[in-house]
This record gives sequence, C-alpha cells and structure tokens, in this order.
Amino acid sequence: MTSSVFSSRAALLALLCMLSALVLAAPDAPPAARPALKLSPQDLAVASRAPLAERLSFTGALQALRATTLAARTEGVAVEVSVREGEAVRAGQVLARLEAADLQERVNEQAALVATERARLALARQKLEKQRELYAQNFISKLAFDELDSNFQVSQAQLRAQEAQLARARKALEDTVIRAPFAGVIHERAINLGQRVAVNGKLFALADLTQLEIAASVPARQIARIAIGQRARFTVEGGAREFAGQVARINPVALAGTRSFNVFIAVDNRDGQLRGGQFAQGALLLRDAGQALSLPIPAIRDAASAQPWVLKLVGDKAVRQAVTLGVRDDAANRVQIIAGLQDGERVLLAGVLGVQAGDRVQAPAVGK
Repeated sequence: MTSSVFSSRAALLALLCMLSALVLAAPDAPPAARPALKLSPQDLAVASRAPLAERLSFTGALQALRATTLAARTEGVAVEVSVREGEAVRAGQVLARLEAADLQERVNEQAALVATERARLALARQKLEKQRELYAQNFISKLAFDELDSNFQVSQAQLRAQEAQLARARKALEDTVIRAPFAGVIHERAINLGQRVAVNGKLFALADLTQLEIAASVPARQIARIAIGQRARFTVEGGAREFAGQVARINPVALAGTRSFNVFIAVDNRDGQLRGGQFAQGALLLRDAGQALSLPIPAIRDAASAQPWVLKLVGDKAVRQAVTLGVRDDAANRVQIIAGLQDGERVLLAGVLGVQAGDRVQAPAVGK
C-alpha cells in the first residue's frame, strides 16, 4: 500500500512539472490595447487670436484734485449768504458778506490820517528845499539845516506807517466779503444769515469736480511695473459705464504697516458725470499685447514653472508640447502663446482626467 501512495505522488509531481514547462515555453501574450478616450468639445481648447492685456486691479474713492475750506478771516455777523450746498460758483463770485460798518469807519479814519500826513510831508519838503538854498549860501547853520532834514525824514516815516495801517484796514474790510478762490461746487455750508462767526470759523467747503483723482493702493511687489501715464479703466458704484484715467503721480514712500504705495490716477470729469467720494473699481493697463495668439488659462499645465506645457492633439494622440507664455489677461481668462503652438491647433484642458501624454484619444471633428 505504501508503494502505491508513493507512485501516485510521483505521478502528480510529474504532471505539475509538465504543466510548468508548457507555461514557461509559451510566448508572452501582448497586453490588451488601451481604448481611445472619447473627448467632448468642452474638453478641448483652440489656439486663436484675441485681444489681450495684462492689468492690475485697484479700488479707491474719487476725490477732487482742487478742494478747499473757506474760513472767516475777520469776526462779524453774516448779513448776506448767497449760495447753498450743491451750487456751482465762478472764480471770484461773492459767497457771503459779514457786517462791515465798523471796519468801513476805520478805513475812512485811516484814509483821513494818511491825507493829513501827506499834506504835512509836502509842507516839510517845501521848507527843506528852501532851507537847502539858504544853507548853500551860508545864511543858516548846518545844525539848523540838519534839524529840518531830520523832521522831513520823520514825516516820511509817519506817512509810511499811516499808509500801512490804511492797507490793513482795507484788507480787513475786504475780508468781510467771502469770495470763491476758484470755480467749483459748494459741497458744504456752515454759515447762516445773522450768524456771528469768529476768526478762522468754517464757512464753506468748495471743490472743483472737473478734475478728479483716485488714490489706488499698489502692493510693493507690483510698484516697479507702474509708470506715469499708464492708462486705467474703472466703473463706479451704481453704474455700468466705464470711465478712463491715467497715472499722474506715484508716492515714492510706502504706507506704514501695509508696505503698499499710493498711486494717483487723474480723471477728466469736465462732462460732470462723476461725483466726489464715489467708490471706484477698475484696473491699470500694464501691458497690451493687442490681437495675440492665446489659449484659455485652464489649458496650461505647470503655468508657474520654468517650462509650462500643454497636451496637444496630434492625429489621434495627446502629445506633450512645451509653450512660451506672454501676457496673461485674467479678465478674459486667456494667456498669450509666444511659441509652441500655431493658430487653430487644439489642446486638452487641464481638467480632463485620465489622459496622459501619448494616450490615444477620439476628438470631435473641428467645428462640432
């Protein structure tokens, strides 16, 4: 019985060895071909020409380039207030008048004193000229002549002093009339008829809205790309119209804490469509590529690396293709292709999963 068991085992081992030899001797079977991935039009992007520009977004409030606060230069009671908030005024237009009776009397008194001193000076001059002739003929002493000359010089000084006081009195009288220093709009009135105002008391706030500016904050990493004269486009709250401006000034000192720089954008508002204080949102034009060959940004792979690339369709295969990028237009969601593609070539968007370089794909016909 033992001999029979050993014989069965030997036969089984022999069979296994024969099967293993057959398997090892058989040629390798080719791997199953990977089926082509069917693509939809939404999976593809076409290299085409489009207007491209690189922009830097900004926000800020519109402020008048010329604005001032008018304060009282003399104390008095308002006897006339001729403008209200929101009114446009001309340069030199009278805005208000303060009571001026006392100041007018002071001017009259001072003018009379000046006239008196002028008469005295004229008489002193006549005397001096007469005494000069007598002194030249040795009819009077030098001491007497010097005394007359001194009196004449004192009269001259007294006249100058009286004229200065008259000028001050007239200036004080003029200060009772408040005029617009430039053409603009009254946007604040702090005085009413009959109200007494103190020296330096606030009367009006005036702004010239024909020329506005926006103070835009630019990060330090971008300030080197900003230059005087660069164009800007923006909109304001509550409106869809786009307005234009350009960089007029750049503050060379960074703001404390934020390390950003203020860039001032000048805006021509002679048509009066904008208002002071409106919030503006727009972008500065950094580079304009014009009509340039471009792709949607999502089609670029490793865009931030030294060598970005795309998966280009070549026949029925997806082929890795290096590209050189140019202007990036975030508003249009496209980027310029300087080298690596031709107009009309198709590439896969980076969001298409399961496709690698060298894979077979089934793309829809062009135009479908």
